[in-house]
Amino acid sequence: MSRQVKKYLLLLFLLSIAPLLRELFFGVISHHHQPFATFADIQHTLSEMLVMFLFGGLLIFLDLRFTRDKHKELRVTQVVAIETLASLAEYRDAETSQHLHRISVFVRILGDKLKSHPPYYAQVSSYDDYVEDLVHASVLHDIGKIAVSDNILQKTGRLTGEEFEEIKTHTTIGSDILFSADQEFQRRIGDKSYLSLAQIVARNHHEKWDGSGYPDSLSGEEIPLGARIVAICDVYDAVTSDRVYKKAWTHREALELIKENRSKHFDPVLTDMFLEEEHIFESVKKKYKN
Repeated sequence: MSRQVKKYLLLLFLLSIAPLLRELFFGVISHHHQPFATFADIQHTLSEMLVMFLFGGLLIFLDLRFTRDKHKELRVTQVVAIETLASLAEYRDAETSQHLHRISVFVRILGDKLKSHPPYYAQVSSYDDYVEDLVHASVLHDIGKIAVSDNILQKTGRLTGEEFEEIKTHTTIGSDILFSADQEFQRRIGDKSYLSLAQIVARNHHEKWDGSGYPDSLSGEEIPLGARIVAICDVYDAVTSDRVYKKAWTHREALELIKENRSKHFDPVLTDMFLEEEHIFESVKKKYKN
């Protein structure tokens, strides 16, 4: 058996058992989590193992397919791998892959608008491929939820204070995961990737313009621009989507919420840009429904 085949088999094995190990690990460290306590838990874990097995197969296919073009192989594999991992986190949160796609489309709409409108034009232009990198980075904003218990992510009722505190940790956990991934990428490749931007977005997308957000209570332009863009796109998509704990709001109801939170939750400049393009957001929402 060749070294390459052994590498592929090891990759499939490690990816496939990762959900199983995670379930057992949280059973050890959490007094509130019983591994495989219900048939639904078993189904979720088996489904995740299947997803990760298929993910491994996809990586192997890409590795074989793009051998002749190493740069393209690296970029495509990176994007697909990261977006698949993000999809797994969304799956555990009872959302759909369409949510991730809509977020990336929304981010591109606002990002492209910033290219030709003050006051953030200079900031966006100073970063090569800023909008393109932010589009890819945006799908990772909730990657930290992979470490949050299923019974909290899929709870239909109101969260307790303790449960909400656990939900809040997805920002710092996601940031830590992406920071480590970016450091490893730079060590191996010797170049930066959009993971640097993704790490910033993951940590800061729940900060609020008035300083009442988390985890660092940043306010105003202390909040990185990318996180402010993702925040308004994420809230719009969240309130207009069905979730386990609520029914979807209408587009008009979402607009009222965003208007009310101008200069509170959201950057006032980005809020105004969003409202100028709200009809495009609505059409994207209709096109890519849950």
